[in-house]
Amino acid sequence: MDTPRERQPRTNPDERREHLVRAALRCLVAEGHAGISVRRIAKEANVAVGLINHYFGSIDALVAQAYETLASEVNQALVARIDAAGPAPAARLEAFLTGYFSPVTLDPDLLSPWVVFWSLIRHSPQVNEAHERTYGGSLVLLEQLLSELAREEGFSIAKPRLAAIGLSAMLDGLWLEWCLNPANFSAEEGLEISRRWVDSLRRGAYA
Repeated sequence: MDTPRERQPRTNPDERREHLVRAALRCLVAEGHAGISVRRIAKEANVAVGLINHYFGSIDALVAQAYETLASEVNQALVARIDAAGPAPAARLEAFLTGYFSPVTLDPDLLSPWVVFWSLIRHSPQVNEAHERTYGGSLVLLEQLLSELAREEGFSIAKPRLAAIGLSAMLDGLWLEWCLNPANFSAEEGLEISRRWVDSLRRGAYA
C-alpha cells in the first residue's frame, strides 16, 4: 500500500512551477533520459501526478522549462562575472573564459541533463524553442565580447558571428571532453586552449 502523501504547504503557482522544475532537474541529473517520467518527477517533487499537466500541459514543456532554467542560470552567472570585470574588453572576455572553466559550468553532474536536452532538440518543439532562445542569447554575448575586443585592440574580424559560433563550439567540445573524463585536462589547461584561440583572432584568423 502506498504511504500517505505528506501535506504540502500552500504555495503560489510560480513557486509550484519552480518546485517542479527543480525536481525535474534532479531527476535528469540522477537518471538521465530515464528521469523523463511524469511519475518519477511527481514523486521527487512529492506532489500528485496531475499537477505536472496542470502547470505545464506536458512533460515536454516541463523539460523545456528545465532546460531554459539551467541555461539561463549559467548565462547569468557568466554575465555577472563579465560585469564585475569592468569596461576593458580584454578583461571582460577573460572573465567570461575564466567563468566558463570554473565550477559554474565544469560540473560533471550537469552532463546528464545537457545530454538529455540536446537529444530532444530535434524532436521536441518546446525544447527546440528553449534552445534557440538560450543559445541565441549566448551567441549574441560572445559576438559582442569579441567585437569589442577587436575594436579596442585594432584587429579585424570579418564575420564576428561566425567567430562567436567557432568559440562557442570549441568551448562546448572542451566542456564535453572534460565531463566525460576530467583527467584528460585541467580547467587551467582548458583556459589556456581558449586563450590561444583568442590570440589566433588577434593574428588574423577571422580577418
